[in-house]
This record gives sequence, C-alpha cells and structure tokens, in this order.
Amino acid sequence: MKRKQQATTSGEDYLEAILVLQMQKGTVRSVDVARHMEVSKPSVSHAVATLRDGGFLTMDSDYS
Repeated sequence: MKRKQQATTSGEDYLEAILVLQMQKGTVRSVDVARHMEVSKPSVSHAVATLRDGGFLTMDSDYS
C-alpha cells in the first residue's frame, strides 16, 4: 500500500511541476520538467506516459 501512495505523490509532483512550467512558459517540454525537478529525462518520459495513460494529462496534437 505504501508503494502506491508514493507513486501517487510522485505523480502529483510531476503534475504540479508541469502546471508551474505551463504558467511560466506557456508550453512544457520534458527537458524543462527534468531540470525543474532535477530528475532524468527518461524519468520524465515514464511519468508522463503513466499520467497520460491514467487520464491525468493530455498532449497537444502537434506533439511529436
């Protein structure tokens, strides 16, 4: 149970960072999230995929 709670907290941290960066810059890139949170780009990629699959995050249609 504790592991699930930690994952939720981590997801919330990523969502908060994405919101802050979006408000500051208008668009958010994974490299910006990685720098802001001091994590690796692969960690951001994994977290974003998990959040997107869970319905917590959407991507623009021009995302490549």
